[in-house]
Amino acid sequence: MDNLVLDRFHRADTMHLSAQLESLMVACNLRGMGTIRDSGYRGYLQSAVETLLRDRQRVAIVSGFPMGNSFETDGPAGAIALAHGLRKIGSKVALLGITEYAQAMAKALPQAVPDGEGLAASIFAVDPKNTAAQLKAFSVDFRPTLVIFIEVPGSGSDGRYRNMRFEDISASTLEWELLLRAVECPTLAIADGGNELGMGMLRCRLEDMPIACAHASTDELVIADVSNWGAYALLAQASACVRRPLLDGFSLAQCLQALVMEGVVDGVTGAVTATEDGLPLSRSLSFIEGVKALSHPFCVSEIESPAVSQDPLAEALA
Repeated sequence: MDNLVLDRFHRADTMHLSAQLESLMVACNLRGMGTIRDSGYRGYLQSAVETLLRDRQRVAIVSGFPMGNSFETDGPAGAIALAHGLRKIGSKVALLGITEYAQAMAKALPQAVPDGEGLAASIFAVDPKNTAAQLKAFSVDFRPTLVIFIEVPGSGSDGRYRNMRFEDISASTLEWELLLRAVECPTLAIADGGNELGMGMLRCRLEDMPIACAHASTDELVIADVSNWGAYALLAQASACVRRPLLDGFSLAQCLQALVMEGVVDGVTGAVTATEDGLPLSRSLSFIEGVKALSHPFCVSEIESPAVSQDPLAEALA
């Protein structure tokens, strides 16, 4: 992380950026996340970024939401963007998923991002028949300093996993809550509807909404209209804090196309199209370009960066 320039987390301009990004993330209010933010759940993006940067050393990223016989594009694209961005600031990353999903990710990654070959080597596939033992072994071997769940099914109060159509998808997913209990590090979830792992934090705010609310909570929770958008906004805010454009080099269109080539589908339409949650690709591209435009004024090139300590993030947080 040589030549990494940091800005203080609580400067007025970065806090204003966080509020702008939060507002943009839920502007469509597709599944009530805008309503949740309006009810008082604010400031979550900056809090999540502080955790992300403070505990960035070894990051496990879990994704994969079942859709029919495949998985949604919402989740893997955000996971790939996060892994790509975190590697720029020296993080070691691991991408976790159920076996079939992990195999699709491994095939897609070389075409998804410039460092896709390296990221493919970081995939950890979890077998449904041996979930608990594998997750325990992973936590011991990888020793994560942070676990991120993005668009991951969460069990309801009855222990069953359901999608937004209230269909039981328990047989197609894993009990990822086991990983929550296996690790001794902060956890962060990114979600967009209420039935994802981590949304238990907002259970009381979701009581009047027509959703199957997940039970488990995480230390940090980022909500957005589309979970992938939460990942892009998280990286945009982190970019402002470290003054490096962490989303640069990530092409959403290229990433989505690589995923659909391996059979990953739109989570709303079920179609094998390079789209997120039924929205036109142009809408998703507009969002990611918007958050990049908001954060880029905070970033400086490495040539312009003054010399800093070997661990500037730790220094800034001290």
